[in-house]
Amino acid sequence: FFSFINKPLGEVQIEDLQLWHRRLQLTDRPSTVANKIRAIKSLFSYGVKIGYLEVNIGSFIKCPRVKEKLAERILSESDCLKLIEATKSERDRPLGRYAERNRALLCLMYGCGLRVSEVCSLTWGDLQPSAEGGKCTVFGKGNKTRVVLVPVSVWQLLMKLPRIIESVFVSRTGRPLERTMVYKIVKDCAKRAGISEKASCHWLRHSHASHAIESGCNLRLLQQSLGHSKLETTERYLHINPNQGSSQFINI
Repeated sequence: FFSFINKPLGEVQIEDLQLWHRRLQLTDRPSTVANKIRAIKSLFSYGVKIGYLEVNIGSFIKCPRVKEKLAERILSESDCLKLIEATKSERDRPLGRYAERNRALLCLMYGCGLRVSEVCSLTWGDLQPSAEGGKCTVFGKGNKTRVVLVPVSVWQLLMKLPRIIESVFVSRTGRPLERTMVYKIVKDCAKRAGISEKASCHWLRHSHASHAIESGCNLRLLQQSLGHSKLETTERYLHINPNQGSSQFINI
């Protein structure tokens, strides 16, 4: 932004912002343009807040509306199960001893809707048994802690994992599993399962939310389980089911 504007922040005019916006539209995708504009609007707001700027000219430029693509990032229930079952084929591979770890990992992300950072930081001390399955204390986004119920089937998989270090999921070097490795596990399983090559860790979280709502989960309960600070974020999943629509109720 400063490379393009080539002047101090206090001297930036609305015309400068408009020119920069037009430049972005020529070089970046709409979603990237929106993210960059949000960042600069935040910068100007902060400048006014601390008294460095008198006027927030960032308020005069609007973020472009971006096409909602959440529906494209939700796997069907059968594809989620295929992804999980693909970990079984790892048993015959050189690192087959990690098949059970990977199965527990994917089941936890899909079954509980956890973020990849949350499963990587999970420790044995975070897990507590309950009458049905167990509970895990999650330290999530925004430094917020929440308690998530773990289904019986997933809990049993977790309890079978070896306790090598304090972290639940461990790499072959004996260290806590890192996010990049989890990404690779999901991509490898997606390839073997024959599902979308774009499938990622967060797709499992999206799928969890969508399938939970389809099965009748209360929206507030889902918000609490996912750790969303705003209900509006959770409400997005009410509108993205590509397999349901009003046309199903019309006879032609």
